Amino acid sequence: MNHLLFSRIALATIGLSLSMLSFSQESSNSNPDILLQKQKLEAEQKLMSKVNADMISQQAKQYSELVVTQANQDRLAILHNKKMEPKDLKSKEISMELPVAKSAEIYIENSRNLDIKVWDQPKVKIVTSVMYDGDSSKVPDAEWFEKMNFSFRSTSNSIKIKIGANGNNFYIVNGNNVSWGGTNLDFANNVAAGQGKGKKSVTIYVPKENNLDIDSKYAEIIIDGNLNKLNVDITNGGLDAGDVNKFFLRSKYSNINVGNLKIGEVELINGRFIAKDADDLDLDTKYATIEAGAVKKLKVRSTNDEYEIEEVGSIICRKNYGNLRITKLTYSMELDGTNADLKIRNIGEGLESIKINNKYADIRLPMRYVKNYTVTYQGAFSTVYASFEKKPVAEKEERKTIGKKGNQLSDLKSYTMNGTFVIAGSFDADSNSDSHFTASVGDGKGAKLDLKCQNCTVDFK
Repeated sequence: MNHLLFSRIALATIGLSLSMLSFSQESSNSNPDILLQKQKLEAEQKLMSKVNADMISQQAKQYSELVVTQANQDRLAILHNKKMEPKDLKSKEISMELPVAKSAEIYIENSRNLDIKVWDQPKVKIVTSVMYDGDSSKVPDAEWFEKMNFSFRSTSNSIKIKIGANGNNFYIVNGNNVSWGGTNLDFANNVAAGQGKGKKSVTIYVPKENNLDIDSKYAEIIIDGNLNKLNVDITNGGLDAGDVNKFFLRSKYSNINVGNLKIGEVELINGRFIAKDADDLDLDTKYATIEAGAVKKLKVRSTNDEYEIEEVGSIICRKNYGNLRITKLTYSMELDGTNADLKIRNIGEGLESIKINNKYADIRLPMRYVKNYTVTYQGAFSTVYASFEKKPVAEKEERKTIGKKGNQLSDLKSYTMNGTFVIAGSFDADSNSDSHFTASVGDGKGAKLDLKCQNCTVDFK
């Protein structure tokens, strides 16, 4: 309120009043001109009184708004400086629905904990809760999602959902304005006031038949239900999923737990992967722990990992360092590695072949249930335990013929020249050791075992 203007209006009003009094005194013999002038002054006086009333009303309104604004500022200051608890704030559930065609891909770029539920409806639904202080009745869900760093894009071929990091986890509502509430809280795992940690901050409903692609960092993901195709790229997080027909994973520093797989391709560094049963599983891992149930066909590329497989039909493995433990091998194995320890607890009687090229390793191949098979073993400085008879293979080494041209010394075993003992022709080297032998069990027409393992300990019992 401009106090100078108000003073001028008051003086003008007083002046009009005095003028009216003077006209009243001078108009004892009233004439038409004086009466007209008097009416004009009265009209101006009424107008000035109305302006004065409006100015007083405006002043009161501005003062009221100033008091409210100051109160809001004081409240915001208190909220920003006070360590709030979830029970001190309000909670509201917000949601968004997006229709989706059967052939459309669903992409989720994520930085928050997710709870994904599989349903039979042809749409994607996103549900979460927001913590706030104030009156949220005038704030639509779409604006809440924008404030919480969500974005949605939908086309005929795909749906893309981007979920940003939490940032500040509660908000202040002042009329139609929504602002962040501060940085001193972490409500990432709370969906309502007073609830403890463990609740997922975002829930997404997706159709079973649509392909799902997730790119996630620093978050835990739970998928409730079975999917046709799941493609996941996850870093510093976790994934817990059900059965998947086609599963593709790229992971660093994460723990992965999935159900039954028909086809699985996994790239994992510094983490843990657990699966139930799989028809066809391809694993490329480093510094990881792997656990699986029954796998019909397994392909492994491994560096310094720990593998624990319940049952394998056929396995092709390239492994350096670490351990590979298999409860039961049914049909075949090919292993190429260094310092790769192998322990098989049971080998099925339907075994077809085992081929190993390894070194500096401990190997256990219990052959007690296999009735007919042959073994070829080669590896210097090795120790082999077996219940079958080992037949040493003589090592043939050719030496240069010593002597003048034309001398026939090739059939000599040895001779002395200038006091030095020289071997010529061929000889048997280490014929009584485990370095090189063959064996045949039963009729020898069954499984074939071909092993090359230097500096190894091998147990066939």
